This record gives sequence, C-alpha cells and structure tokens, in this order.
Amino acid sequence: MAVLRTYSDVLAFDGGPTEAEQKLIEACKTGEPCDLEDGTLPETATPARVIRAEVLRYLLLGGCKDCQLDSRGVRLAGAYIEGSLDISFAKTQGATQLQNCHFTALLDSTQTHFELVILSGSHLKGWRAQGAKCDGSVFLREVTASDTIQVNNTRFGGQFNCDGARFDVENSLAINAQGAAFDGSVSLRHIAATGTIRLDGATVTRQLNLSGARIKTTGRFAIVATKAQILGGVFLHPRTQGEKDAITSAFHCTGEIRLNGAKLGGIYAQQTTCIATSTGQSLSLGGATVNGAVRLDGCNSTGELLLAGCRISGRLTCERITLKNDTGHAFNGQAMQVDHSFVWKKVDHTSGAVSLNGAHVAELDDHPDNWPDSDNLFLDGFTYDRIKGKVSTSSERMEWLQNGSYFGDEFRPQPYSQYAKFLWDTGHDEDARRVLYEREQLRRASTRAQRRAAQGRFALPLNLWFGFWDILLRLVVGYGHYPFRSVAALATLICCTIVPAHYAWEEGSFAPNAAPVLVSQDWTTLARTEEQPAAVWSGDALPTGSDLTASDWKATAPGRDWETFNRYAYGFDVVIPIIDFGQTEAWAPSTNRGPVGWHLWWARWVFSVMGWIVTALGAAAITGIIRRD
Repeated sequence: MAVLRTYSDVLAFDGGPTEAEQKLIEACKTGEPCDLEDGTLPETATPARVIRAEVLRYLLLGGCKDCQLDSRGVRLAGAYIEGSLDISFAKTQGATQLQNCHFTALLDSTQTHFELVILSGSHLKGWRAQGAKCDGSVFLREVTASDTIQVNNTRFGGQFNCDGARFDVENSLAINAQGAAFDGSVSLRHIAATGTIRLDGATVTRQLNLSGARIKTTGRFAIVATKAQILGGVFLHPRTQGEKDAITSAFHCTGEIRLNGAKLGGIYAQQTTCIATSTGQSLSLGGATVNGAVRLDGCNSTGELLLAGCRISGRLTCERITLKNDTGHAFNGQAMQVDHSFVWKKVDHTSGAVSLNGAHVAELDDHPDNWPDSDNLFLDGFTYDRIKGKVSTSSERMEWLQNGSYFGDEFRPQPYSQYAKFLWDTGHDEDARRVLYEREQLRRASTRAQRRAAQGRFALPLNLWFGFWDILLRLVVGYGHYPFRSVAALATLICCTIVPAHYAWEEGSFAPNAAPVLVSQDWTTLARTEEQPAAVWSGDALPTGSDLTASDWKATAPGRDWETFNRYAYGFDVVIPIIDFGQTEAWAPSTNRGPVGWHLWWARWVFSVMGWIVTALGAAAITGIIRRD
C-alpha cells in the first residue's frame, strides 16, 4: 500500500483522483457527508463508487496544509473501497464514518487512535484493531464480515454496537475482544454468527446485550467471557417490540456460553435456547460473581447448566425451563451461593443429573414434585435459611428428600438433617421429628445393605443383631424422636404378662414363693388334693368337699395372711423393674402343674428382660441421653 502524505501525492497517484474520490475530497473540505449513489451498499466497482484505500487513508488522517479538511472528519457512504486500508499506529481526525461501504480487503487499524467509528451497513473482509483506542463509540450495525473482528485490548470510550450484524467466519472467531475495555454497552442484538465471540478479561461498564442473537459454531464455544467484568449484566432475553410481551425473536445458541470467573451485574436469559455442541456446558458460570439476578425463565438447555461455585447476590430463577443432558449433569449448582431466592418451578427435566451438593440459598421457592428422581438428584450439603410457601412433610417433599440423599447405594443423611433443622427453627416440631425418624430408618437400612454387599465373615450375624436392635429402637422410642412410645411398649408387655398369669392362676399353676410354705403340712396337703391349691390355700376358693361358706373359709384359710395374688399387679411387677408390688416375691408359676404355668415360667424372664430394656430406652430418650437431632 502506497503512503500518500501530501495533496500532490494524491494528484499524482495512479492517474489522479477518481470521480468518487474527487467528490469525497470536496465533501471533507466542507465537512459535509458524501453519499455515493444514494449511499447504498455497492456490489461491484463502478467509477462513481470506487475509492482507493490509499486516498481514503490520506483523508482519514486529516490531509495536509495544501488540502485543509474540516475537523468533522470523513463521512462517507456507498463506497467501493479497493485495496487494504491500513491506518495502523496513526491518529484519525474527526469521525471515521464509512457506512454501507464495500471493503475488498482487510481493514487494519492496529494501535490506531479514533474519535468516533461508524462502519454500519458495510461489508468487511475483517477488521484488525488490536490495541486501538476510540474516544467515543464504535458502530458496526448490520455489517457483514467474512473474517474476524479483532478488537482485543482496545479501549473504547462509548458503546460497541453490532446490532443486526452477520459474521460468517466458520471455525474461527467472529469477534475477538479479549482484554478490551468498553466504557459503555456492548450491543450484539440480533446478530447472526457462525464463529465464536470472545470477551475474556474484558471490562464492560454497562451491559452485554445479545437479545435475539443467533450464534452457531462447529467448535465447542459460542461465547467466552471468562474473568470478564460486565457490570451492567448479560442480556440474552428476547427482544420485545410494540406490546409489552410481544416476542419477535429469541436468543438461540449452538455452542457453550462460558462465563467462568466473571463479575457480572446479572444474567437475564429468558426464552433462550442454549445447546452444547459436545458433552460440555450449555451455560457455564463456574466461580462467577453475579451482583444481581440470574433469570433463566423459559430457558431451553441441552447440555450442562453449570453454576458450580458461583456467588449470586440476587434471585436465581429456574422456572418453565427445559433441561436435557444425556451424558452428565443437566444442572450443576454445587457449592453455589444465592443470597436471595432460588426458584425451581415448572421444570421439564428430560435427562441428566441435578446437583446442589454443598450449595446454600437464602430461600428455596420450589415445587417439590418438579425435581428429578433418585438417580439424578443430589442434595448432600445443600442448605437454606427458609422455604417459601407451605411447609409440610407431604409425600412429595419426603420423596424429594429421599431422592436427593443417595449417592449410588450410599445414603447421605444431611438433606434430612437440614430440613429438620429448618422445621425446628420455624416451630414445626412434630414434622421435624417425622423427618428425623425417617432419616434414621433409611440410614440404618443403608448401613445394613452396605454390610451385606461387603460380604464379610460376620456380615450376617451383625446384620441380624443390628436389625433386631433397629426394630427395637424404632418400635420402642422411635429412634429417640418418639420417646413416649416406650409407654405403649410397656403397656403391651404388661398385657402380654397379665394374660398368661390369669390363665396360669386359673390352671392352678401358681405356688407361694417361699420354702417354709412349700414344705408346710397345709400346703402339701392342698397341693396333693386340689386342682387350684394356691387359690384354696389363700382363701380365694373352697376346698373340695368342704361344707364351709366362702367367708368362713376365707377367715380360716392357711394362707389368709399371705400376699393376695393380683394378675394385674403381677404383670406390672414382672415388666417394670423399678416398681415392686411384692407379687413376684410372693408367687411363682409352677412348671409341673400345667402347660400355661410351664410357659409362663420361661416367659417371665423374657418379659422381665424386655421390661428392663424398654424402661431404659424410654428413660434415655426422655432425658435426652439418646440424641434426637
């Protein structure tokens, strides 16, 4: 490219100025716009359209003393620019306004200092502007580009606007703005791109707006803005026009949107479609800091929605979204923090895991039946300060807890503990006890299953013992959460003792529990002759063949002063060891007088041991020795 420094060089360059160039020179002198052929985009070179790159460079840099140009700069439209326009390491004068221009070669403005750049409607072979600086805004509205727009490490004092542009740079970068600084918005609304948009490490003081954009890449990434600072937030939601809710086009992306480690003012991705091109993420916010809301209302995600480790100061909304990932996580919120509400409603989960392991949210606003099944839900370490709406232990909520508490076959009790803590804190004590009770059932069942799977030498006997102990704890004290079940257990044991005691007495299988009595003449005589010697001896029944009245015999019976047998007191005496009614000291069942007495002789040991156990467990649960948290 020849360098024209003076007006004489322009007049002598390759036959002198063309018709279009002469018109442009005159317009630049007066500060007027130069519209060639109505300023429309030319498809071919004609004398009325052709502007050579060397002449245009001379004008953009302000001309010379022999050709004094107006300070407003070059305002050109409808030109066919031949050759490579190279204004690198230079400073332009006034506006660089080249609208609806057809560039036949690369535009090179590396390290160039602009005041204002307007290339709207133009066709570019590519733009190289690494390290450039623009005091004002840059407009690339409705441009078409067949190579990369390279604005990495640039400094723009206003907005960077590419609304409606088309970037056909397949297998390459559509826009490279790595490390750029924009003192305004980056507007990419309704663009169509077949390459990647990179904003790694960029700073945008206002918003990044991609509303209505359509990006498709054959590579992995569609948008990359890792460690970028986008203070006004990222907007992917559909453009509305006319009526408030009228949607004309929605954001659609094939390729990963990666915002890992970025600092964002919010993310608004309503009615968007994000499709990962491989097994990667559709939208990735790993480790990002969002000083605002993340709205995914109506989002359609194929791939992994990755929010692991991100910090969101506002609301996270996942409502009416569709999640699908056949190869991994559909929603990964591990260790994320949400300082406001986490909304999970009307979620259409097709495939893929949903993980909230280690996450914390201030408020959970969900529909319990919208979560996936046990193979795809992980809640271990998930904590929340409150739950919005009705608090309950409904079947849907309990199913949510159970589904999220397993990692393979291993039971993780934390989700139950967290929900119980929330219930305790909000005064739902009875519901909290139910949750902890179910937690213990599942935990113990999981432990036994793991022991069986290990197939150790003592697995079977240990499982039998712990299974028995588990049943005992569950029935007697509800694992410590229902301690007064022990009262019902004791009542059951007492009844189980009273019934055989009654029939053993009627059978005549009871005897005084004292050696002197058993060897006395009165007892030995009655024991040989009576079917119910104990009842006759104590005066409760008449001797066989006696003509005495019941009251007379009661007053003269040998055992009239002995402890009167009472089947109810006997049941209490056998079962409750800490209470002594004197029945077991006074009376004992005989093993030789009948089957009921024989069975009662052995059963009373069992009842007594069970009574000790039940009493001890009940006392421990009531006094808090068995923990209930």
